[in-house]
Amino acid sequence: MSETSQELKKEFELERMILFSDAVFAIGITLLVIEIKFPEIPAEATREAIMAAFKPVYIRFFAFMLSFFYIGMMWSRHLKMFKYLRTYDDGLIMRNLIFIFFVVCFPFTVSGFSENVKDGHVFPIFFYLVNIWLVNVAHFWLCYYLFKQKKQLCLPGFEAEKKYMLLTGGVTTLILTITLSLMIIMSFIYPGELIPVISSIYLMPVLLVISKRKLKKYKPVKPKV
Repeated sequence: MSETSQELKKEFELERMILFSDAVFAIGITLLVIEIKFPEIPAEATREAIMAAFKPVYIRFFAFMLSFFYIGMMWSRHLKMFKYLRTYDDGLIMRNLIFIFFVVCFPFTVSGFSENVKDGHVFPIFFYLVNIWLVNVAHFWLCYYLFKQKKQLCLPGFEAEKKYMLLTGGVTTLILTITLSLMIIMSFIYPGELIPVISSIYLMPVLLVISKRKLKKYKPVKPKV
């Protein structure tokens, strides 16, 4: 087989892996909305009964919306990361599979988060946030593998973009780790109480805003057209 044929074969195989990943993201998001069912409302139902019937739907839709935009953000990061690829190896395939495995776990963890959260039963929230944390850890692991361990798999150059992507992934994973640790500590201090545990989540957006400002100096400047 000629060198040109080998390069075309490699490019086709790489494209298959990327398309497979995209399909998994799309299926994961689709399965999220399938879980939301329109409530059955009797014809003689009062306004209060209708509002009560829709309450679980509001919660499920909020969980769907939150997860939809999070998965969309991770797909965007995955897309930006893979645009620097020129070839692949078994290590990349394995890490990519682990990453998308945690993505498709979302329909399961979202159903627990949206239907079972109440005082004395905060485990579904932990399970959902651990899912988010694992997606970030797997993404950072994939990013580190490509941009640090196996640089030869990527196109040469674009060092500022790669560094910024690696820093962003690492800082986000660290912030999620801190938030989860605080939630675990609060659950031991206030066992069975939902509000104190949920309140610790507010630390996450604060840290994310601070980190975004700190990382701004590393963000590559796009050339003017």
